[in-house]
Amino acid sequence: MGVRVRVRIRYGNSVVDTVALVNTGYETDVPEILVPLTVAERLSLWPRLPENTVVESYRTASGIMRVYRVSGALVSLVVEGVEKKTVSGYIVISEYVDETLISDQLASAFGIAIEDPAKGLWRLKEEGIVRQSERT
Repeated sequence: MGVRVRVRIRYGNSVVDTVALVNTGYETDVPEILVPLTVAERLSLWPRLPENTVVESYRTASGIMRVYRVSGALVSLVVEGVEKKTVSGYIVISEYVDETLISDQLASAFGIAIEDPAKGLWRLKEEGIVRQSERT
């Protein structure tokens, strides 16, 4: 099942609410959120990429993947309709994914603790409330 949480992504004047998979295998040095083209379009980042975009190659379990990395994003964890924490980071756009992914650094910055990945159970480190994964 995996752990999925609701996030709010802000870039410029655009805001998108979506559900994202917490992917501890998506290891980064800084907070990143990887988005499919559909989310990038809603954020007005695709097909016309902003000037601060960097084209990079990411190594994945499936091989090398070209991505477009954009700085200046604000990503909020939304729990029960309330923004719990907002983190600045990067939006990484991929032509090859169909689901939004949260990097290990972003999950850590949010304070997400995975309780049971197979059952989709998680909590915030500062709270004792175990929550169910969001539905996509």
